Amino acid sequence: MKGEAEKPKDTAHLRAQVHFQRGRQLFNANRFEEALAAFEEAIAADPEYPRIHTAKANALTMLGRAEEAVAVCEEVIRKKPDFALAYTAKGSALHRAGRSGEALENHRRGVELAPEEHLTHYNFACYWALEGNEKECEAHLRRALELDPKAKPKAATDADFASVRGKEWFQDLVAF
Repeated sequence: MKGEAEKPKDTAHLRAQVHFQRGRQLFNANRFEEALAAFEEAIAADPEYPRIHTAKANALTMLGRAEEAVAVCEEVIRKKPDFALAYTAKGSALHRAGRSGEALENHRRGVELAPEEHLTHYNFACYWALEGNEKECEAHLRRALELDPKAKPKAATDADFASVRGKEWFQDLVAF
């Protein structure tokens, strides 16, 4: 009987994973409304999966709904205070809301909690590019792409890197 009780949760988690992966693909294609809908479907299937909530927050941020994104992240942090991606998603939302100092604190906390997670460094690199700190941007982007070279195509086209896109170091980093 134990297996039967676990099966619906396993099925729900798999359903959530399918919606989450579809949402990530849509997000990476800059189709943020559709990504948000996919993330919401994933949350409906498995509301206890924090990575989906932070993905939803990122989509909200890209849609200009930064304060909603901050609220989503704060709820994740309340439940899982060591979940690094919630801090970097919150940092991105705060930055877009014009709260740069708070954003910096959250990005630092995310990297501190998960120094081997490429997304914490990637998001921090975006922060630094938008702040005009090329040295910090390069250091964090370099680390992000060392941890996950598959992120190069996203970095090559990410609008957050417009200030450094023409730099030789950037071109070298995102080259295939």
